[in-house]
Amino acid sequence: MKKLYRFLIVAALVCSSFVTKAQNDGVVFTLLPQMPYSNYMNPGIRVPYNGIVGVGFSNINMSIYNSSLKYTNIFSTQNGEDVIDGLKFVNSLQEQDNYFNFNFSMDLVNAGFRINKLFFNIDYRMRVNADFQYSKDFLGFFILGNGHYLGNDNPCDFNIGIDAMAFTELGVGVQYDINEHLTIGVRPKLLCGIANVTVTNENTKIYTDPNTYAISADVDLDIKLASVLKSDLNRIGNITSIFDNFEAGNAIDIKENIGFGVDLGASYKFNSKFGVAAGVYDLGYIKWRDAKVKKVEKTNVSVNDQLFDDYKDLKDLKLDYSSMLNDVVDAVWGNDSLEAGNEYKTSLKTRIMLQGYYELNPMVRFTAIGQLYKMRNGMKPAITLAYSGAFWNHLNLSLSYTLSNYTGSALGLGIGFHAGPFNIYAVSDNILATTKIASPVVEFATAYQTSGFRFGIVWTIGQYQK
Repeated sequence: MKKLYRFLIVAALVCSSFVTKAQNDGVVFTLLPQMPYSNYMNPGIRVPYNGIVGVGFSNINMSIYNSSLKYTNIFSTQNGEDVIDGLKFVNSLQEQDNYFNFNFSMDLVNAGFRINKLFFNIDYRMRVNADFQYSKDFLGFFILGNGHYLGNDNPCDFNIGIDAMAFTELGVGVQYDINEHLTIGVRPKLLCGIANVTVTNENTKIYTDPNTYAISADVDLDIKLASVLKSDLNRIGNITSIFDNFEAGNAIDIKENIGFGVDLGASYKFNSKFGVAAGVYDLGYIKWRDAKVKKVEKTNVSVNDQLFDDYKDLKDLKLDYSSMLNDVVDAVWGNDSLEAGNEYKTSLKTRIMLQGYYELNPMVRFTAIGQLYKMRNGMKPAITLAYSGAFWNHLNLSLSYTLSNYTGSALGLGIGFHAGPFNIYAVSDNILATTKIASPVVEFATAYQTSGFRFGIVWTIGQYQK
């Protein structure tokens, strides 16, 4: 019935096997010495060529991240077999800040050219970002049952937050060499929103009567939907109707969801050995119009159900979604009616970056990168230590280690090949994840917190300028 409700719940339970990580967006690939994307996230870092040309496959990024669903915490070994330990699993979660995220980006066109001290860069990208946040009790309610939350003084914090959007980005960057030491840059961006789902559900509490097991709930749910596809959508269950008139002349209005962003940065080279850079990436917003909304507050319910009848079903992904959706979600969150709403804004995932390097020679450079990620509940820090080098004027290598209280730790590896105007590269944010490719899907998705992959083919104009 409710396709979005199904998305809200099921995504939080199993989509970590498909999602990609938004915030660890592969900054290390900018360190490959002869690749032309040194200014990708900081327009103030000098591009070492007279021009670049990339179309289609010049820069594709995918990655995976989940903060809390770890294989070693989900399964225990009994009689030589892996079995799900529900209590161990739930107790391993954070009280509120459990995340998994999705990110995909692809440069459709990326071209730049140099005029003396100025470098102009035009890029057009397709981006999909999604953040999912859920509480410990959100999963605990279904895994342990409502009997685990007896009494008014022991409520279930049935909370979830979603911020998912697809959009295009047109950026026009300008970089200027003030002198041989200092370069500054700015990249204003026009954003066109394709689709957005925003869910705020931070204060929903479910109470279970210790005598009758009857359930009541205080609900504070806010759902917003918007897209470029026009329709008379009035129920979540009819969400696919937005595609019914896709071929009509007025089915799409690209002017509806417009936003603006900017990247800022500067770099300073002290001498041939030392340099620093600072930048702000993805500062901006999208304004969504023609919104459809649903808001529920203070709803009393009476239902007694749980998601898992047999924990073994989770290992095989055989879950009782129908029971969960029809009995629990319908009762706690109400019907699936939507109403016309006011326009609203969503922010980009802003990032502040500071980095410094020491280069012994072209084959040995060490870089430290500090980052602050904007999250729903504040800024999250991360630090990356990296080695990079160029060999025989053709081979580029990078090795990195990232530590973050948001993404955990990850060992990254990058390789690039430079031959005249032809450049090809591939980078992984967590090379260890490749050791689990042949493992069962649940183990692959939960063995490591993060893994990301970026690759591309790009052409350059002029010789590499060290």
